[in-house]
Amino acid sequence: MFHNGFLKVATSSPKVSVGDPIANVEVMLKSLKVAQDHQAGVLVFPELSICGYTCGDLLFQTYLLQDVKKAIEILLERNPFDGVFTVGAPIAIHRNLYNCAIVIQKDKILGIIPKYYLPNDMEFYEERWFTRGYEIVKHYEEIEFLGRKVPFGDLIFDNYTYDLSFGVEICQDLWVPSSPSQRLALNGADIILNLSTSNEVYQKSRMRRDLVRIQSSKLVAGYIYCSSGVYESTTDGVFGGHSLISQNGTLLAESDMFSREELNVMFADLDISKIQFDRRRSSAFRQSAEDNMDFLQHVSFDLVENQNYTFEQPLDPTPFVPKSEEKEAFEEMMNIQMAGLAKRIEHTGAQTILIGVSGGLDSTLALLLAAKTFDLINMPRKNIIAYTIRGFGTSNRTNTNANNLMKTLGVTHHDIDLRESVLAHFETIGHDPNVVDVTYENAQARERTNILMNLANKMNGLVLGTGNMSELALGWCTYNGDQMSMYAINAGIPKTLVKFMVKQFMLRESQALTANDEDAKLLQYTLGDVLDTPISPELINTEQHTEEIIGKYEIHDFILYHMLNNGDTEDRIYALMKEAFKGEFEEEKLLEYLQIFYRRFYSQQFKRSAMPDGPKVLDISLSPRTDWRMPSDANYRRRL
Repeated sequence: MFHNGFLKVATSSPKVSVGDPIANVEVMLKSLKVAQDHQAGVLVFPELSICGYTCGDLLFQTYLLQDVKKAIEILLERNPFDGVFTVGAPIAIHRNLYNCAIVIQKDKILGIIPKYYLPNDMEFYEERWFTRGYEIVKHYEEIEFLGRKVPFGDLIFDNYTYDLSFGVEICQDLWVPSSPSQRLALNGADIILNLSTSNEVYQKSRMRRDLVRIQSSKLVAGYIYCSSGVYESTTDGVFGGHSLISQNGTLLAESDMFSREELNVMFADLDISKIQFDRRRSSAFRQSAEDNMDFLQHVSFDLVENQNYTFEQPLDPTPFVPKSEEKEAFEEMMNIQMAGLAKRIEHTGAQTILIGVSGGLDSTLALLLAAKTFDLINMPRKNIIAYTIRGFGTSNRTNTNANNLMKTLGVTHHDIDLRESVLAHFETIGHDPNVVDVTYENAQARERTNILMNLANKMNGLVLGTGNMSELALGWCTYNGDQMSMYAINAGIPKTLVKFMVKQFMLRESQALTANDEDAKLLQYTLGDVLDTPISPELINTEQHTEEIIGKYEIHDFILYHMLNNGDTEDRIYALMKEAFKGEFEEEKLLEYLQIFYRRFYSQQFKRSAMPDGPKVLDISLSPRTDWRMPSDANYRRRL
């Protein structure tokens, strides 16, 4: 049901017998059993699901209302579900009939919520049978139903043990300009449940999908929407059972349309911790909540912690990397980076861009983006001055790849051997060149930057940085070496995304970037080899693999994502790592990587505090001018 901040939720749009509440409850009990077996904590049925939405004037009949009560009594007596669920039913209050949602846990009705806004146009005529709930909730906090006093009206349901809350609205309530869900979310509801019966006409499913997704984004909430299925279809109306589960603007699950399954149950995992983190982080949400603070009635419910929680979908081990619409994602990120660089060139009046090309992933991407940007602003590519700057550890493989890249892209290319100048520097500072230590390595990194900076002055140019967000997170860069540039084009994307971008260039852009087919083939081959080359700074004359020293970037990016994007604690990240990388890495190795990440992240903030400008590409950034404002000397205390 609930574990480590995740809540398993469900919808069921079951086969309905219109006008037969007893038969409908029998089917609902099957859905509840499935939800129980699947360890769900919340289940939502459609609007008026006890009797069927399309009852029409049967709603005036006494026997139907009596059968509704009997059916709910059966549901309470035989309920196999430990979680909370909602059903829709017509309920009479002082001779008026209300379209209501009933919230149930075990054999208890936790609360009843009336539908605020009734559609009464086109194919819907609810005002013929129902009174809208907008006014009555101002006068009643409870009603008597089935011989017991039940909370009624503006309700928020709270679990205080796990600090999560939900509210309920019904169908049309979502479609109005000022929906009840807005008030509920701004007063603490992390999740909104919507019992609906929405008919199908051309393009309406697309609008409904967008509406639910955008509402979850606006409310910074989970939104569970369950609509009646094909067995409600009658006369001129057709219903498709369109159910949706969304969180903070991301669609987590969507039902098949027009399913004829008897139960039609769908599950998803809501990340309550993520919802609450995003609300804390959003100043706009906090201000809106303050402006709309209200006193709503709160009702408690129980929630079971499940140590054997299973996820509906495998956890994504590379959450930064797009898994769908890859071409569109690539083009959008590429255009953001290009637009930022183009503006910097035009603003400064720079005539050239200088870039050190190592044959590794980062400098490859920076060079590709520079070439595209120069095409965009109608500057000749020969004004991109690229350098292979060979040091003590430069390999033939990377040097060959660097030369192939520069040749095929048509940029100006120079080769510099910095070994003599570094040896001279060693003599100046009294360093023994046979001592291969951090001084030996960093002197080369700083000399590369020094050369490029001074050449940029000579050529009225800008030094284009190549370092990425993952390196900044870990501090895996030399202060005032590769940490510094005049524009850091890759600073807004992590290593796994750098790899994605280079792969997309290989798949989609090789022909467009080169003058002829032979160059295109060579460029494509070279990009493939760059992708296959082990990541290395190549600063010593032996094999030097970065990921053998600090750990796999795939894992570090997973940690970075969950820390910055979700605000997760170390123990929660560790639990998610074990799930995402199950069978791939030993738990002890994952723990080691986690400790490396946090130790380096805290100790290396001073490098990020002095990082150059670079385009923000994702929702998160490590720039001290935008998303991440951390003191350089904050203490790290191990929490795991």
